[in-house]
Amino acid sequence: MAFIDHKTKTVNFKIVYHGPGLAGKTTNMYYIYDMAKPDTKGKLMSLATETDRAVFFDFSPYGMPKIRGYEMRFHLYTVPG
Repeated sequence: MAFIDHKTKTVNFKIVYHGPGLAGKTTNMYYIYDMAKPDTKGKLMSLATETDRAVFFDFSPYGMPKIRGYEMRFHLYTVPG
């Protein structure tokens, strides 16, 4: 889902990984976070149990270069399903 704000010239994308437990959603999120350039990523937030499984969600924001004057922001989430 994308939200375009013409006043602030930003485009916000929300990408949600949803699926069964142990399907690799959090692993995929950590891989993307590790591969992203440090100046484009925010803090990775994860609420995990003692067995390292996500309970509620994982979240990580990313910024990208401007396209036609608009700032691109990506918000990645994982939710157990």
